[in-house]
Amino acid sequence: MSFDLLRVDTIVALATAEAPAALAVVRVSGPRADNVRHAVFVPRRPPQRHFVATRGDLLDERGRPLDDCVCIAWPDRHSYTGEASFELSLHGSPVLARAAVRAVVARGCRLAEPGELTLRAVLTGRLDLTAAEAVDDVIRARSEAAARAAGRALRGGLALAVHEPRAAIVDALADIEARLDFPDEELGDLALAAHLPRLDAAHDALLRLLRTSAWGARLRDGARVVLYGPPNAGKSTLLNALAGEERALVHHEPGTTRDALEIELELGGARVTLVDVAGVRPLDEAGAVERLGIARADQERARADVVVALVPADAPDALAALHALGGDVLVLSKADLGPPSAIAPDVHLVSAREHVGLDALRLAIERRLAPPDAADEAVLMRERQVASVSGAAEALASARAAIDDHAAGELVASELRRAGRALDGLLGKDVSSDVLEAVFARFCIGK
Repeated sequence: MSFDLLRVDTIVALATAEAPAALAVVRVSGPRADNVRHAVFVPRRPPQRHFVATRGDLLDERGRPLDDCVCIAWPDRHSYTGEASFELSLHGSPVLARAAVRAVVARGCRLAEPGELTLRAVLTGRLDLTAAEAVDDVIRARSEAAARAAGRALRGGLALAVHEPRAAIVDALADIEARLDFPDEELGDLALAAHLPRLDAAHDALLRLLRTSAWGARLRDGARVVLYGPPNAGKSTLLNALAGEERALVHHEPGTTRDALEIELELGGARVTLVDVAGVRPLDEAGAVERLGIARADQERARADVVVALVPADAPDALAALHALGGDVLVLSKADLGPPSAIAPDVHLVSAREHVGLDALRLAIERRLAPPDAADEAVLMRERQVASVSGAAEALASARAAIDDHAAGELVASELRRAGRALDGLLGKDVSSDVLEAVFARFCIGK
């Protein structure tokens, strides 16, 4: 894939799914957008001002009426891409949509690459790179919490979170370099320590932002909650109860579950994959197939965000066995079969069959998956973002250490430049075409 970074071409994309629907939307953007619009769309009456939706006839590549549609045109700097653009909203027949795209291509457009429209918004300054990434994150959001976090970034929340740290870096660097470059000017002595309070505040802000990355990964990919315990502990029954439907095979015979079974649900606004694994017991008591299931169960436990450990409440020394098993949330299951011999404050007593204790269990899992306090402001949802902020924080720490060691101003300036470049890369102010292609390659066509 090779993007047109100079924005020479006028591009077109179908912005809606190629399937029967109420509407289909064709997007066109680029230097020849106005000419193409006049060639393929004939309004019923002249538009009175910019941004007015005009109803008229869509013409095919031979100039024949194709559909009765609505056209919205934007001038330079006011469109989504920052270029002259228009959208055709036509009846949602895939046949008509393909014909409309052919008509536009015949008038001098080419088909847009995935993400190319949003890339142009970055190149024209309509969006920074974090907001552009958020466009894709909004589309792919798998939960309400993920959509809200992406929406904050789309509105500039992530850029705002690094604004003050970046300003502190730029101001300190400008002062230090001015004094280094013009030693004969009356600028006073170079007092590096004077910049420490603001640089320390910038470093702390970046560290707070980095702490949101685990939550961001969960929002993007979903969290994994594993039900872990001995055979016949009621894991499959609990999975069915939490899912609200019969997804797992349940039987009183131990070893019914031999492999991991996954279902998706939403807990606390976040997307969760709930995993029911084979029962675990000493390997010398298990057959060959069961040992494979136990190995898989241990693998799932190792990669889980939350481990829900279960032991039947009527088992001998159930409480001791549960604490020996370990986990993030401890459950004495099958409470309907008999009360446990002992209970503890950190243990949930649950009967999945009778739906007892399920609400408290859900709340306990949600607490384990709860976002950090800073997640209400900005969240790092991508590895590229984490790497940029981490690099800036590391460079700031090195600059601070250099100041403490009374190092030369040139060394401090070098570390501050490194921190500034990292944040510029985060925002898209200083990135290579390879980075841009990596960011936009996963976008859907039409965005």
